[in-house]
Amino acid sequence: MYMTAVNQEVRIASIGNVDSGKSTTISVLSKNIMDNGKGTARENLLKHPHEKTSGRTSSISHSFVKKNDRTFTFIDLAGHEKYLKTTVSGLNGYFIDYGMVVIGADRGIIGMTKEHLIVALSLNIPLFVVITKIDVAIEQKLKNIEKRLTVIFNNKFAGKKEIIFIDETNIATFIKTYNPFGNIMPIFKISNVTGQNLNVFKKFVYNLKPVKIRGSTTNPAAKFVIDTRFKLAGIGLVVTGTAREGTFIKDKVYYLGPFGKEYKKITIRSIHNNFKEDINILAAGEGGCFNIKFVNSKDKVDIDRIRKGHMVFSYPSCAQRFEAKIKILHHPTTIKKNYEPTIHCGIVRQVAKIYDMDKPLIRTGDETNASFMFKYRPEYIEVGSKITFREGRTKGIGTVTKVIEIN
Repeated sequence: MYMTAVNQEVRIASIGNVDSGKSTTISVLSKNIMDNGKGTARENLLKHPHEKTSGRTSSISHSFVKKNDRTFTFIDLAGHEKYLKTTVSGLNGYFIDYGMVVIGADRGIIGMTKEHLIVALSLNIPLFVVITKIDVAIEQKLKNIEKRLTVIFNNKFAGKKEIIFIDETNIATFIKTYNPFGNIMPIFKISNVTGQNLNVFKKFVYNLKPVKIRGSTTNPAAKFVIDTRFKLAGIGLVVTGTAREGTFIKDKVYYLGPFGKEYKKITIRSIHNNFKEDINILAAGEGGCFNIKFVNSKDKVDIDRIRKGHMVFSYPSCAQRFEAKIKILHHPTTIKKNYEPTIHCGIVRQVAKIYDMDKPLIRTGDETNASFMFKYRPEYIEVGSKITFREGRTKGIGTVTKVIEIN
């Protein structure tokens, strides 16, 4: 059922193949504008010149909306295979409440859509489906999409869900009875150009509630996960991210890291929420940014050394080794000790070596307990965290069962 969050922040990530309409749909939702059929809406969302030229998202961007006493954070993930690792990191590390599966009615279910679904389902992220571009859809193509969706979501891995198309006739009843972890998969057919069914879709989206378990605001071990960092003239170093546990207070001293096995003392000089408003406190479950200053000048580190996955802590810890119960989703050959996949655990992304397993060999469909060692540096991870690991495309999933902390 729904979890009660401190500030009722709802995080929705778009997934699906390139050119399916993910960026356009988020822009239409968050900016309350329409598209002209040539991509004008998505230009409000794309960050980089090459993205605006190609119309393809290569980085993770955020849009924020205040609605119905909640903050809605829309996270636009990349659809191109080239940027799969970016999308996997986003699904793992951005504390996603819902995955919005976007399918273009003109092309159907193609490319990376299935890969994104595997990752989202393995992380137990509730999903809903949006079929875009129905103003240019061919009826037979829509029927084929419906058949494919029926097969995909009736699969055991997907939870054997029944697909239901939501429109003006059933939206009110559906909102009242919707359970994100139930056996119904809602499907919306929309046009971002003509506005067809957009009001129905918006009613659904803006009635969603958080489902991701937020940490306690009273936990003395405050934790903030960094996703980006930058410098501003006259301001200094700024880190953005999400508070996982506890409460962060302006002018207090915390720790930043890990840098190898070390943490650096910092002071939070100012705090902004996601709407660029000055605040004095950021609590668990809330996103925002800190303007930070190193307490000791000798502890200063170059901005390039601060990376996605670093933490701001009240009590620091890190680990080079951990244990996890894993399942192999797909691998063309056998896996044995010394296998080195890329691990995604929360915002952390790093190669790790399997140095021990309960079984000498594992294949597709097998489960085992495995011991991992990060290859390059220690990281902060927690028992109970979900992991995905890949070598190119996704190969397996798991849950961290033990963390061997470095003293």
